[in-house]
Amino acid sequence: MIHGENAQGKSNMLEGIYFFARGRSFRASKDKELIRFGESEASLSLDFTRDESERTTTLTAIIPSQGKKVITRNGAKLSSLKEMIGTFRAVLFCPAHLNLVDGGPSLRRSFLDIALSQLYPGYIDNLSQYNRALIQRTALLRDAAAGKRVDSYMWEIYADQLAKSGARIAAKRFDYVKSLSESVSDFFAEMTSGKETPALTYKSDAIDGDMTFDDIITEGEKLLFDSITASLEKDIKYSVNSRGIHRDDIAVRINQKDARLYASQGQRRSLALSMKLAEGEISKKATGEFPVFLLDDVLSELDSNRRSYILSCLQNRQIIVTSCENDHFKGDNVKFITASGGKIIEQ
Repeated sequence: MIHGENAQGKSNMLEGIYFFARGRSFRASKDKELIRFGESEASLSLDFTRDESERTTTLTAIIPSQGKKVITRNGAKLSSLKEMIGTFRAVLFCPAHLNLVDGGPSLRRSFLDIALSQLYPGYIDNLSQYNRALIQRTALLRDAAAGKRVDSYMWEIYADQLAKSGARIAAKRFDYVKSLSESVSDFFAEMTSGKETPALTYKSDAIDGDMTFDDIITEGEKLLFDSITASLEKDIKYSVNSRGIHRDDIAVRINQKDARLYASQGQRRSLALSMKLAEGEISKKATGEFPVFLLDDVLSELDSNRRSYILSCLQNRQIIVTSCENDHFKGDNVKFITASGGKIIEQ
């Protein structure tokens, strides 16, 4: 439990911990923003142990103001972030996540990508390949819109790259959302005494949600390729990639109605809370151990019932919480830490 007044460094501590789960800050848009004013670099270090293991793993990161960051694991330099992600797993819940249901599609896609990247190293490769091809195709669209000549075979090359990596990403996302929907339903039923029924569905404009994982891998590639190539004329006109898995979304429904439109604020918050708790459960099933739960000043945004529920659900897990108040936490298993003036004081 990290408590203290605002702007004293509470969230900075969680930011440092979460860096080793995702490979970037959850607040800063660029790594260099983590460097203290007047300094030439930022350094981070995290020691942790697995469940029932006495062996300590040490991860470090050096972020220079000039040049590339350096990541090490137990002293050995890692060649890429992909080698680190998944070593240490964490579920972050901050006030921005309360908008998971009624926020934009990019927020829900990011939720999926962060969760899946920690579980499947290959997912990171596919996501990187897809994003790289997307950027390159966007540049070609702008060239074509400006009247520059683009060889026709280039459109097929990029459509093929987007379709191949996109089908693998979509297969994982579809599969994950099915598990997510089941787990969210369980958590939500406990919060509402079973009075309401939520459902989450992955929505794609090219791939049918009734397809199996293997079908998406084999048939989804052609469906995506056809969809992307069919939109070429429109894409050139507006210089935008209008089709592909970067446009997909999670449809959230409650009692068979669109939760974004018809759910109350309390229901939307309960759904968002259920999604983050479910993320931890799915991680446990996939890896055999719970991730660390990081709650950044989120309890003050919840009413007393939801606050009590989340704390009861996280019994027997490691949770690190920031708050301006410490009266929400009691018990011998709570370690209190005070943040003041950017320094940590253990009690």
